[in-house]
Amino acid sequence: MCFELLNILVENNQYKCNIYYQNEIIKSTGACSKKIYLIKNGVMKIGCFTDPGEEVVLIILTKNQVFGASSIFIDFCSYCMYESLSEETKVYEFDKNIIQKTIKKSPNLYKDFLSILGKEYQEYENRIKTLQIQSAELRLIKVLFEFKEKFGGPYNSEKIVINSPLNQNELSNYIRVSRVTTNKIINKFNNNHLLEYSNKSIIIKKSFFENYKQYNI
Repeated sequence: MCFELLNILVENNQYKCNIYYQNEIIKSTGACSKKIYLIKNGVMKIGCFTDPGEEVVLIILTKNQVFGASSIFIDFCSYCMYESLSEETKVYEFDKNIIQKTIKKSPNLYKDFLSILGKEYQEYENRIKTLQIQSAELRLIKVLFEFKEKFGGPYNSEKIVINSPLNQNELSNYIRVSRVTTNKIINKFNNNHLLEYSNKSIIIKKSFFENYKQYNI
């Protein structure tokens, strides 16, 4: 855990720990939250539904990422759904009233809270930037770099294995293209010996990083 404020609350046992199983809803659409959430272990997705009923995967979060920090300022009712993707996702929940009292006692922690809020919004900003890219291929490249940081296994000089939380249908949803388009791009990368893709296992080769290192930002 990298935030002093949340560390203090955990040390003082001023939090609640919940375990959510795969496909279990952490927070449902329309739920009004008065908590800040820290993912201690596991993976979750934030999604919503279009008017025709299509699910849109907005954000993928993993260990040591925070959501709900804006609830410290307002009682926020989200239109999104928060769902566990892991077999088990451990989430620490912090009551906003306790956070406010803790900051009031130690005003220096307000800066730490702003850091928490900033990291959450940076995740949203990065996601928006990815979706603004016109090229589906470049969107996939950006997401592969994102997944490398979040889900990549041990590095070696030639490749890295990514244990993706999304299958190909879900990955297509995440970059907002059809599965056919995603499959064509993956086949192109595979034919060029840049990666190997099998279900949720993605092996990214050294040549991929060399070819697209300018997008790793």
